[in-house]
Amino acid sequence: MPSLRAGDYDLVMAIQSPRDADRWYRVLAGRYTATTSLSCDCPAWIYNRTGNRTCKHTAFAAERLQPTTPTPTLTIPRMRLDHPFIGATRTQWAPLRQFVPADGWELHVARVQIGSDAFRLIEMRATGPDGMRAAGTVALAEQHHQTVGAQATAIAGWSGYAIAAAFCRQAGVPLTGEPPAHYQLDRTASDRRQTGAQPATDDTRAILQIGNQRDLGDGLTPTQRAENTLRLFLGATTYALLEQRHFLDVSSGLRPDRVYRIRRDPQKRYERRIRVFEGGRYVNDFCVVRAQSVPEADHYLTVYFGLIANEAWVLSVVGHGNVFSPWSDGSERETVPAVWQPRAAPTVAA
Repeated sequence: MPSLRAGDYDLVMAIQSPRDADRWYRVLAGRYTATTSLSCDCPAWIYNRTGNRTCKHTAFAAERLQPTTPTPTLTIPRMRLDHPFIGATRTQWAPLRQFVPADGWELHVARVQIGSDAFRLIEMRATGPDGMRAAGTVALAEQHHQTVGAQATAIAGWSGYAIAAAFCRQAGVPLTGEPPAHYQLDRTASDRRQTGAQPATDDTRAILQIGNQRDLGDGLTPTQRAENTLRLFLGATTYALLEQRHFLDVSSGLRPDRVYRIRRDPQKRYERRIRVFEGGRYVNDFCVVRAQSVPEADHYLTVYFGLIANEAWVLSVVGHGNVFSPWSDGSERETVPAVWQPRAAPTVAA
């Protein structure tokens, strides 16, 4: 079945319900359809069986996507990294800390009406290397009067997911992690009972921060949060493959015969050296270690995502002293061949 997770749709924006702060509606655009129609999770769209299916959320999003739409009322370019919205996004989606430079973040804010309700529309934009750009948009219902922390959590989850997915798509690789929890209609119940978001223990709600903070009210340690983030970002299938093999292969985007085998300690205690294959032959090891005290899973995800999205940045830390001969970090002989696979042609978001 087509889904956002599978890459069949782009997330246009996430809209908070004015009636329930934990309920979110997604406005999606199909990526492989012949039409430009939008879809929404809300009951008004789901039960609208007319030929021109719409609701107040898709109508607002469609109008905003028009080239003549006015610019937001408040623009805050070149955000400081200590801004709570930016900080929360960089924390929850750890690889973005390395992929997007410090001056690559922007916020664009506007007060808008969706139907009869007032919202604060927040668009987060990020610029990565080689001109790659991505954005995520969240509409916060004004009547909830949420704390900055609650707003930051929502923006990090929705905008962070949209930005990470866009960068992966432009790099020619899929983002297989789960999108945040959203409003769903329970069609199995006889009364079609409406259900809200998943409980706060859901991975995307519970993993609020990676690093040295010990108590975030979720009962998890930094190591457990990092492992959950790794599982979330890789997706169930790729994570299970990593657990089974203790390595993942990434084909180079700079050299058409090179494959990086990113290995992982089975006990998940320390980083392993990256085995480098050229033309199918194991030639040397690259040593990329943690520059600061972060969980091992956080480091693994950063290296994996970095080699996919910004290979040159990862290689920039591999100097002469970081290159070793084969088998320098263990004698494991993997039986799986390292086969270079071409990437899809990258695209640049408008």
